Amino acid sequence: MRRLKTFFLSAAALLIGCNIFPASFILPPDPSLITVVGGISNTDPFFGTFKLANAPDVQMGEFLLASCGCGDWRVLFRPSDGSPQTQFPVRFYTAGEYSPAGTVAFHGLEDYYAAAGTVDQDGGGCDGKAELALSRYLMNAQRASAHNQAVEACGLCHIGEDSIFPLPPTHPQKYKTDPHICFECHSVNGQ
Repeated sequence: MRRLKTFFLSAAALLIGCNIFPASFILPPDPSLITVVGGISNTDPFFGTFKLANAPDVQMGEFLLASCGCGDWRVLFRPSDGSPQTQFPVRFYTAGEYSPAGTVAFHGLEDYYAAAGTVDQDGGGCDGKAELALSRYLMNAQRASAHNQAVEACGLCHIGEDSIFPLPPTHPQKYKTDPHICFECHSVNGQ
């Protein structure tokens, strides 16, 4: 009888403990990897989607990996249900000296958010996983090369009601009538 009690108490402790303190889904980058200072050389944004990790057929919204200028790369998660966007910085890592060809890893961690994955610089694909608060997701994206897509990437963070870095009130208001006008004054490096 005592063994049976011990077994059930141990099973309950494991079950509760594993749910309260789940195993990490996003591991830190391997210490042997080298940081790619300034990010990858092709600064065209990656557009895609993110899905629930435990139900990959359930699409949750739009995913973006983009350069915000001056080597600052960020991931953006825009839920399709209208809930607030989430964004945070990421860094790129490589096994040796950086080359603009081949695969590089990326990783970002801020507060209760984390993302990690790989970018195929040759094929233009991006795959990874993310933890946003207590939810786990898988993401997939493709590099965009059209000028208007680069402008759209900037607009996701800077223009709109749920903008993350809203434009200051002193900013010229031309973008309200034509959102693709940003690059008349700015370049993709934020100048």
